[in-house]
Amino acid sequence: MTVLQVCAYAAPYEGNFIKSLRALGKALAGKNVHMYYVFPENARRIDWVQDLAKETKVYFLPLSQARVRLQTYKALKAIFAENLDIEIVHSHFELYDVPVVMTAPKNVKVFWHLHDALENYSSFRHRIIHRIQYGFLYGDATLLSVSHKHMKYVLECGFPSKKAIYIPNGIDTERIKLIETDPIKRIYDFLIFGWEFDRKGVDLCITAIKNSNLNCKVAVVGSENTAEIIQKRFGEVSQVDVVAPVRDINQLYSNTRCFLHISRAEGLSYALLEAAYSGLPVICSNISENRFAEIFRTITMVENEDTTSIGKAMEMQLANSSISDYDVQEVRRIIDDNYSISCWVKNIVEQYGK
Repeated sequence: MTVLQVCAYAAPYEGNFIKSLRALGKALAGKNVHMYYVFPENARRIDWVQDLAKETKVYFLPLSQARVRLQTYKALKAIFAENLDIEIVHSHFELYDVPVVMTAPKNVKVFWHLHDALENYSSFRHRIIHRIQYGFLYGDATLLSVSHKHMKYVLECGFPSKKAIYIPNGIDTERIKLIETDPIKRIYDFLIFGWEFDRKGVDLCITAIKNSNLNCKVAVVGSENTAEIIQKRFGEVSQVDVVAPVRDINQLYSNTRCFLHISRAEGLSYALLEAAYSGLPVICSNISENRFAEIFRTITMVENEDTTSIGKAMEMQLANSSISDYDVQEVRRIIDDNYSISCWVKNIVEQYGK
C-alpha cells in the first residue's frame, strides 16, 4: 500500500509541515506502508526536496494555473498509473485538490487538508473558486482542517459537514529549545514574523509603538521587500529591525524577550505554539483561530486590530517580562499532550484507517 502526499509547498526550509509528513512516513513504514510526494515544479532544486527524493519517490506538477492546466491532470494520471498500489492521496494547501479528485482512481481515498485562512483577504474571483471547489467539485474527498473557523467557511461554501474533520497541527517539540539566556541580555524586546505584512499585523505593531511612544527594539522577520513597505507606510522607524529568516528558529527566540502574534488571521499557528514552547511570553490577538491558547498562562490576549490594547500589552511586557518556571512547564505539557507532531501523526493515521 502507498500514500501519495500532494503538497502545494515550496518553502526554502522544511518547517513543521514537512517534518510532520516525515514523521508520518516513518510511522507508516512501520506498518509496511510507503509514502510518496508531489510538489510544485519550482520546488525541484530545493535542498530538502532533493534529500527527500533520495529516500522515496518525488514527483512534480505545474504551479501556474495548476487547477486548469491539462498538464497537471496528465501528470497525476501518470503517477497513479505508475503506482497502482496507491490507496490514499492526501492533498495539502488547496492548489491541487480538484485535480487530485478528478484523477484519483475510484478505489483511492482522497483527503483535502485545509491549512489556510481562505476567507480572509480573498478576492471576489477566489471566493467564486471556493464556491465551485467546495460546493460542487469535492467528489468523495474528506476534508481535514487545522481550524474550526476556516472549516466553517468551507461548509458554508457547500462542503458536506459529515465529511469534514478538525485536526490541529503538530509542532516538532524536539526542535524547540527552552530559552535559558537572561532576558536583560537579549537583543530584542519583541519578535514578530512579517512575511505577510498585513495578515501578521506588522502594521499594528508599528502603529502601537508610535502611538504609545514605546522605547523598545523589535525584530521583524520579513521578506526582501519588508523594509521598503515599512519605509513607504511609516517612514523611518528606529525601533524596528528587519531580519532575515533563519534555519534554526531558536536563534530568534533566544534573542528576544517577548513574541508578538497579533495576526488578523491564522490557520493553527506553528509559530504561536513554538514560541510558547520555547518559554517566551506571547502577546496574542484574540481571533478565533488563536483562542485555543487562552489556557496558556504565559500568553496575553489582546483585542484583534486594537493598537491601544496591543500598545498597553507591550508596555506591560517592557515593565516586567518575567514568567514563572511553573507556568512555562505547564504550557509545554499542554503542547506535548495536544499539539506535538506525535499527536498529529496519531490523528492522521487514525483517519487513514477509517
